[in-house]
Amino acid sequence: MDVMKKMKRAWSREDGVTLVELLAAIILLSIIVLSFIAFFTMAAKTNSRTNSVNEATFLAQEEIERVTYCSNNGYTAQEAKDGKPENLTNVDTSIVVDANTGLYKVIVTVWDGGEARAKMETVLPFAEEAETNP
Repeated sequence: MDVMKKMKRAWSREDGVTLVELLAAIILLSIIVLSFIAFFTMAAKTNSRTNSVNEATFLAQEEIERVTYCSNNGYTAQEAKDGKPENLTNVDTSIVVDANTGLYKVIVTVWDGGEARAKMETVLPFAEEAETNP
């Protein structure tokens, strides 16, 4: 009989969670979840920006390697500049001679949306420009 009284007493108690406690828990969880969402949004933007810079750096490196190949194989600076593939419209290659050393400063800049994403420089020797006699 003792067990029956205990069970009856347990069922008659009104223990549980009130509506106010439930709302407080939901609000607290919402604040925590929103802070995590903001963190993941920022991480996604950073990841996208990093991918863009990596791709631009790869394109700049590819262009530097092409110009270096031209330098090592007897091309003139103008031939190296003119030999850029047509699909690289967002890659600018500047080749300027240094009068003191006779070497050429090569600057490759990769643009994306009007913003420079990557820039690489090197100094190379090129074959002399052929003089034309009229």
